[in-house]
Amino acid sequence: MTGTDRVGSVVRDLYTSYPRPILWLIPGGTVRSAGSAAAVEVEPFYLSKTPVTNEQFEAFDPGFERSAEAPGDRDPAIGLSWEDAAEYCAWWAEVTRKPIRMPTEAEWEHACRGGDDRPVPWDDPAGADEHLWDRESSGGRLGPLEAKRANGFGLYGMLGGVWEWTAGGALRGGSWRTPRAEISAGARREAPRDVPVADAGLRIAKSLR
Repeated sequence: MTGTDRVGSVVRDLYTSYPRPILWLIPGGTVRSAGSAAAVEVEPFYLSKTPVTNEQFEAFDPGFERSAEAPGDRDPAIGLSWEDAAEYCAWWAEVTRKPIRMPTEAEWEHACRGGDDRPVPWDDPAGADEHLWDRESSGGRLGPLEAKRANGFGLYGMLGGVWEWTAGGALRGGSWRTPRAEISAGARREAPRDVPVADAGLRIAKSLR
């Protein structure tokens, strides 16, 4: 990709004209992440309200090819490798002059739970339709994430929707292709960092201090 070499003083000065993710303040807390053997203390941080969208990612990579399963401007940019996600974060950090990055696994899981200790925010599997797009609810195509309920921290699509890359290289949360029984705050998978994953996207994070 060529996003980084397009950054210059003029671009930085006009970064507010770019379509950009909305960052949400996530309170601190303690979480036992699927990627850690012990409880982890998470400091307050910012996380994007939804995954990075097609139009936001195209500001970095105008040649990005949108997925036929998520083709809209506000649909998540998917089909990304970890390296793609890292390059977008590095570019946006350069443009905004802020330490933009991917969330750690502990941060991601803490944000996903939204202040709820349960692995999913519903008691009856049928009630999940209000919260996420998964294999049972999607009809084989990713729907608009903000058509579902936000979690306790005001974030959309943390479960189902799209797999989301984290800083350490793991994917979290499941996607619209994932069976409901396999979706939870601890849902996790591995993939090579340089290989695009058809149903994977990213959120951006920023430390509070």
